[in-house]
Amino acid sequence: MKRFRGFVIKEIYHIFRDFRTLMILFGLPAVQLLLFGYVLTNEIKDAKIAIYDPSKDVVTRKLSEKILSSGYFMLEQNLNSVAEIEPAFRRGEVKLALIYEPDFAGKLEKNGKARIQIIADASDPNTANMLVNYTTGIISNYIASMNSEKVPAQIIPEVRMMYNGELKGVFMFVPGLMAMLLMLISALMTSLSITREKELGTMELLLVSPLRPAQIIIGKVFPYVFLAFIDACIILGLGNAVFGVPIRGSVTLLLLESLLYIFFLALSIKKFNIRLA
Repeated sequence: MKRFRGFVIKEIYHIFRDFRTLMILFGLPAVQLLLFGYVLTNEIKDAKIAIYDPSKDVVTRKLSEKILSSGYFMLEQNLNSVAEIEPAFRRGEVKLALIYEPDFAGKLEKNGKARIQIIADASDPNTANMLVNYTTGIISNYIASMNSEKVPAQIIPEVRMMYNGELKGVFMFVPGLMAMLLMLISALMTSLSITREKELGTMELLLVSPLRPAQIIIGKVFPYVFLAFIDACIILGLGNAVFGVPIRGSVTLLLLESLLYIFFLALSIKKFNIRLA
């Protein structure tokens, strides 16, 4: 028992003497917790929206102020025409757009009905649903406050989802899984190659060989970059054929960006592993 206790104490001292081990044990979880705590959230706060208001009357101003003062939305852009909506979505500037019909207050007073169109970016279906639900809820509250003071009126929201009208979750998860799988493949395979060299005792031979360190790194990375690139093509093909995920734009550009991502990821991990070796 004393021998075992001494061995455990020795291992504890060994861990605390190794700064890199301490960083992995304590620094990495703390950093991941802080990053994921801010990134992985299902709350809506200060979502950027755009508003197209051709009417610019008292009702539309009050409704816009009520939506923006809720704390869930933040005005990014006042649009001058309907044609500006899609470019704003494509640039990633807004997640939701509100479009009032012309003479909004006049139609609400004369006919008791007025329409407002809600356009959401459904590339993330869950977020789009939450944004639409929050917006329609605020509009309903505003209608209730109006009806308590005047003749009953009705504001009809018309919802439209852009880029993913059917709200398929696979359209969001497949691209994310592609990046994650490529990262795992690059990390796993490059780490295994370094471990194999150490087990066989050839790492020292490589380091003292006439090859430069950069040549050694690139030489060991290149085969895995090629294999990971093939995996990227397979993932894109399966995503399109099995799940129906469309590929919009240039396929060549997408493959080149995937190759660049794989190369620099594998290169950085390889260099890190060689330093640890």
